Amino acid sequence: MPEIKTTPAPAAKPQEPAPASAPFALKPDFAGPCARAEVVDVNLGNTPETFVQAAHCQITGQPAPAALVTDWARRLREEYYVRRIDVVRSLCAQEKRECKLGYSDPWVAQESLDGAPDRHARRDVGAVFMFFFECPGGTNCSMDWANTHAPGMDGPVPLYGMKPGQKAPYHPANAGFWRRELLDAQYAGLSFLMLNTYGPDIEDGKLKPLTEALRSIESPIKIALFDDTWTWGQPYFSEFWKQKPDLTDADQAARTIYNAKWKPFFSQIDKKHWYRFAGKPFIYFYNAGTLEPRTHAAPVIAKLKALFKADFGEEPFVDVDLAFFDDPSMPSVADSKFKWMTFDIPQRRHRSTLNGHVIDHAMVKWDAVNRDRPGQLATNHDRCVKGGQILQRVLKDSMDAELLILATWNDLGEGTGINRNYDYWVDGHWLPPHYFMQLIRNSQIKGTQ
Repeated sequence: MPEIKTTPAPAAKPQEPAPASAPFALKPDFAGPCARAEVVDVNLGNTPETFVQAAHCQITGQPAPAALVTDWARRLREEYYVRRIDVVRSLCAQEKRECKLGYSDPWVAQESLDGAPDRHARRDVGAVFMFFFECPGGTNCSMDWANTHAPGMDGPVPLYGMKPGQKAPYHPANAGFWRRELLDAQYAGLSFLMLNTYGPDIEDGKLKPLTEALRSIESPIKIALFDDTWTWGQPYFSEFWKQKPDLTDADQAARTIYNAKWKPFFSQIDKKHWYRFAGKPFIYFYNAGTLEPRTHAAPVIAKLKALFKADFGEEPFVDVDLAFFDDPSMPSVADSKFKWMTFDIPQRRHRSTLNGHVIDHAMVKWDAVNRDRPGQLATNHDRCVKGGQILQRVLKDSMDAELLILATWNDLGEGTGINRNYDYWVDGHWLPPHYFMQLIRNSQIKGTQ
């Protein structure tokens, strides 16, 4: 496993073996003809050698020199941070060409994966779920912005249809989007998805497509709330969201947060679909650096819990970001705590034992180069975790926990997603679209890893 830090790491590492791809099958490999293309397909070619040939042909219209193929193929296999898009951009720069890029699906078909595993693991597994994007091409959904791609990002695909023949793109306004993500998460062995909620994304009944999808599935997995506090004070939304609740005024701050986020979220989802931990509705409260002062956070959390109980008749289980424990009273208010970024922890996961509950949290994948430095190449100074090595370790080491939270299921720009993507490329080969899902499923079935 490459060192998870921003200083140079060794170029070579043990390679991740090519996994079994069934039920997915790759399309035939690139075999020509060699021709210049107006749109360069980054996903053409199934081996490092055929990929470099395909890229060079599309960019220059000429076969690639043998030495160039050999060098790039070696780097793709041995240097963990080198990505297919880096090769394409390098070749385009050499030709002084501004290349328009495309990302075809290298698999014959996106197979339906249905049915939860026969679970033998003691712990539940859940994942943070992103849905603030507008595909195709809108907010948080540029194909060049993400390094790997979910089916439907750039247009309709049959996989997301609610009914045979009906199509729906990868967009939260479509029930088909929710249905497929719920079914895939169920197949992976997740107990719930925790919706990363900003606030504007649930206004005016925007969760209706989710409720439709939940009704369409027999015994769907559950839903929890991830309260992402980033939106407060931002200029991109309505006047309401330009305010920042002041944590020194616990009553007013709690009422503002509760009425804008907690109440409308849980009011739109039937109680039977709520995920409960220790018998209580489950909520993550995340620090995005917007709510201050953190030293006064505990009374706000206490008031939020009281408001929830007054409306819904039960108190929620609130797992609070470690940053809010700057308030020394927080341990007596929060039910658990989490640390969002776990790459700087030697064991690659954060464990909370607050109040006797063992809850693990881990981020297991990362590639945010396209988001953070658009158009640039990844280097050995970048944090690039593309394979399953951290996920495998976390699944094994968390077996004695009551709950494991994965961050995240599907963040496209940050590259933390482990959901179905069709172009995972690691150590010189394609990983099947369900690769990370299958690791979780196998772990839940075996009860060990």
